Amino acid sequence: MIFATTRAALTLLLTLTGCGGDGPKVPAALVMGLPFDPGSLNPVALPYALSQQLVDQTQLPLARRHAGPDGLTFTPGLATAWTWSEDHRQLTFTLNPAARWDDGSPVTSTDVAFTYTLIDDPAVASNWLADGKLIREVLTPDATTVTFVFEEAASELLLMSAASHNILQASRLQDADRASLRGHAYSRAPSSSGPYRVVTWSPDDHLVLEPNPHTLTPPQIQRVIARVVPEYSTRILELERGALDLLMDVELNDVARLTADRPDLRLIRIPDASMSYIGWNLDEPRLAEPKLREALDLSIDRQALIREMFTVGDEAYARVATGSVAPSLGPWHNAALTPTPHDPSRARTLLAELGYADADGDGVLDRDGAPLRIELLLQSGIPESERLGVRVQAMLKEIGVALELVAVEPNRFSATAREGDFEAILWGFGNNPKVDLAREWRSDGPYNWMSYSDPETDRLIDAARRATNPAEAQAATREVLARVYAARPASFLVWSDQVSAVSPRVVGAQMSVLSNLEGLETWTLTPK
Repeated sequence: MIFATTRAALTLLLTLTGCGGDGPKVPAALVMGLPFDPGSLNPVALPYALSQQLVDQTQLPLARRHAGPDGLTFTPGLATAWTWSEDHRQLTFTLNPAARWDDGSPVTSTDVAFTYTLIDDPAVASNWLADGKLIREVLTPDATTVTFVFEEAASELLLMSAASHNILQASRLQDADRASLRGHAYSRAPSSSGPYRVVTWSPDDHLVLEPNPHTLTPPQIQRVIARVVPEYSTRILELERGALDLLMDVELNDVARLTADRPDLRLIRIPDASMSYIGWNLDEPRLAEPKLREALDLSIDRQALIREMFTVGDEAYARVATGSVAPSLGPWHNAALTPTPHDPSRARTLLAELGYADADGDGVLDRDGAPLRIELLLQSGIPESERLGVRVQAMLKEIGVALELVAVEPNRFSATAREGDFEAILWGFGNNPKVDLAREWRSDGPYNWMSYSDPETDRLIDAARRATNPAEAQAATREVLARVYAARPASFLVWSDQVSAVSPRVVGAQMSVLSNLEGLETWTLTPK
């Protein structure tokens, strides 16, 4: 069945995909299925990694990021060139004078400077606030020149990444209330400087992208439809019957069947794409006890999770996680960390030492009359998260802990996580080749939802960011990973590979840990 909320929406989708019978003929579209609405395409305040992928198609950065076998590299975006000062404290970009917004007005240094004032404003709560702290000021000597002046010399990769966030059109948000920027109309109708622009967005149903008439990189595909199909079973059915051209989140349970039943589909595997974890809210008095977090950690059988959920035939699509840096990132990853063993006996001993006992015989431990029940917040519509939650729930039950699963829709999940209004949370970190642990583990990190705070960890994170020698940055990063692992603000579960499926009519599809839509403007479609 095609996901549509009304007859009008169904008619629209059929017309847009070229299946409208005698209706108006339009260019063929690439249709992809999304598990949830992207929420916002404001590049400084994004709720999801999925949102970032669409922002990359609509609003370019000064330099575009690429992940490959040699790590993170950069190519021209809005800028044609960039140069470093001799002391590496200034980075100057030259904007392409042909860069235009979709309304035909030029992209200028004013847009760049304004974007970074938003990133650096705590009221905005930008995903990139930590990057903003690296920048002392943004100079705009003329309309096509932008100079970033950094607080201090640091890793070239880190500083280049900080200066390469997607740029928004200043005139659209100049007078906006920064504290409520996420709810501004710009979030769903952004100005475009990229290959595509948003022409239709029906919340929780679909959005349509068409070429930006003033883009520097004209796309080959003339229409992209992103359909919101919350049920995974419906998304996979739509893929199999040809109603979807791209499905980013193929469950491993379906890999063998798709390979046999639809050999024409191209399955693309991205190694170490994401890490799953259970975060413990350290502001919650019980979970602030290190011994309790250790007991919870010891109760989880990660190898069983890999066998049961991440193995196809004899091949494992996951590895045990010991932190938020992927094993594939070599010296940035701390390979010396020993994975937490599955030791429920030791877990029970630790709980007894804390005074927990099953006083009423109901199978749930209690202390001072209060049962050891923990609510686990997870996002609805993600089958893998739901299955992980159920399996970990069963494992904790074996040691007398009642883990109660609370599944909420995506927008509420994001808001609840940011507000810290949870006891435990099931989520993950993506594999970011620009390794910077400030977002996750610094005391003021925007994704440090667990309220982990340690001055020495903060110092090491800052040292890694300041290091101009890559080996020094890597050593400091490994120390951070070791401290976080020992403190257990989270129980790291697995680093898993991602599998995406592409229909045979899509030619030239590329994917990386940064995006399933890598180089979308170069993809082409064969006729149906």
